[in-house]
Amino acid sequence: MELSQRDRLSELVEELTTSGQPQLNQDKMKEIKRICKISNDCVDHVYHLVMSQLNEEHAEVRLSAFQITSELFTRSHHFRTRLVDNFQEFLELTVETDSEQPLPPPKDVARKLRALAIQTVQSWQASYGSAYKKLGLGYHFLKQVKKVDFQDMEARTVSERRREEERRSRLERIYKERVEMAVKDMEDSHQEIEATLTEMDSCMKLLLPEFDVSDLQTSKSGSPNSQPADEGAADDEQPCCSKDLMDEREESRTEDQNHGKGNVNEEDKKRTEERGEEKWKDKTEETIRDEKREEGLREGKMEEEEEGEDVESRQEEEEPPDEDSFIRSSGLISHSYNLDLNLNPGLHIKETEDNEAVVSTVIDLHKVITTKHLPAVQNWIQVFTRSGADQQLLRRALDLKRSLEAALQKHKELHIDCKTRIRRVVS
Repeated sequence: MELSQRDRLSELVEELTTSGQPQLNQDKMKEIKRICKISNDCVDHVYHLVMSQLNEEHAEVRLSAFQITSELFTRSHHFRTRLVDNFQEFLELTVETDSEQPLPPPKDVARKLRALAIQTVQSWQASYGSAYKKLGLGYHFLKQVKKVDFQDMEARTVSERRREEERRSRLERIYKERVEMAVKDMEDSHQEIEATLTEMDSCMKLLLPEFDVSDLQTSKSGSPNSQPADEGAADDEQPCCSKDLMDEREESRTEDQNHGKGNVNEEDKKRTEERGEEKWKDKTEETIRDEKREEGLREGKMEEEEEGEDVESRQEEEEPPDEDSFIRSSGLISHSYNLDLNLNPGLHIKETEDNEAVVSTVIDLHKVITTKHLPAVQNWIQVFTRSGADQQLLRRALDLKRSLEAALQKHKELHIDCKTRIRRVVS
């Protein structure tokens, strides 16, 4: 083998394994195959170059070197012989048969290398297993001793599955401990949280009492002492028909009383009746004359008023409407008005001397909820969700969270205007 061929093979293998590409450059690979056809010395040199790259602590370099090995393995008997003679080291570097020597990072590339190596070994066994005894021994070693599942797409070895099971069991143990701690904390803090919410609600009711509709109706209703007076007033108001009946009864009673006082002289009665009739006739004639006279006067006045209204209406039609008269007739003083509206965004409570103690308590309770109770409840929910704990525990924690958030929202809606408090530090 000439020196130029040797250097060219080293250059080509170096470029192919350090390119970082998932697939080999076929032009360069064809050139390697062409040089290897010259002599077995070239094949030996390529074999040493590939094994050197397989020992590099980088999964991408090993993957490219394995791809070169796979293509040369199917082309050269001499290359197959050299590789099968050192098949154990090859399996350690590609399939990770030694748990003390895991594949280098990156992990995703290492996983791809291991899966590809196992599938390739299985295909080599099907094609060349009968001709190369060490190849068959290596295949059975993977299958019987290392318990490699060749049907597993991820091609996980026994050591990898064991590590996965250990990791899963460790996570389950950690989550179980966290759930137990969260349940214990929730049981211990539940009464304190309920007491805080009750005290917060009581303080808010003191700051802003709530009135029901029944209270308003009670306040509008009259006092019990006024009821008899109303009943008496209602009794005094009688319909007209009842009053007429009462008057007839009184007249009949008066006639019965006067009937027993004696009979009046008939002649006196006749004289009195004649005088009354004459007077009534005179009065009737005078009344009729007066009524006729009043009717004539009323008709004259009505005619004059109608004529006056016609004149006024004609004047109004002829004269243009006066703007000032319109303003006066409508009750307005001016056309321009300024209307100022004070729109309050919501409730607003100001701290005074009377409610200072209550406001201070509300501030302290709000601080306890935001800094202690609510973060603890959120942590419980996170633990119960990730660990897949009992749904009842998760529902209970969510109820506590909703209650705490409702109390904070109500505190926010009150818009409490607090006084500036000076924090005193005891020296």
